[in-house]
Amino acid sequence: MATFYVLPSRHLLGQRFGELLTSLFPRVRYTLWDWPDLAEYMAGLVESQSDTHVVYREDLDEIAFGGLAGALGSDLKDVLMRHFGAAFDDEIIEIPIGASLAQFLNQRSATETMRKPA
Repeated sequence: MATFYVLPSRHLLGQRFGELLTSLFPRVRYTLWDWPDLAEYMAGLVESQSDTHVVYREDLDEIAFGGLAGALGSDLKDVLMRHFGAAFDDEIIEIPIGASLAQFLNQRSATETMRKPA
């Protein structure tokens, strides 16, 4: 079973990581041009784990608003299954970010629950 982490945009996530690093290392500063790279670097560390995938919110938005057939109006599970290779029993963890890095939330779901008969 794989795990899909649905994260905010690279820009927003990178900004939060930059804020965290700046609080740990006060003389180190990251600009808005660095933020997407920080997010990608952290995602690379996460994806180095077995069966772990990172999907950014802007990639989902591109599919939904980019005109791909059937994506508009689909829920998150359907989009991940159709366009990102999620399987029925994969776990999906959506992580919205609050006003600061310390305000992470997560919402878990498994794609198998979507397809099980009642």
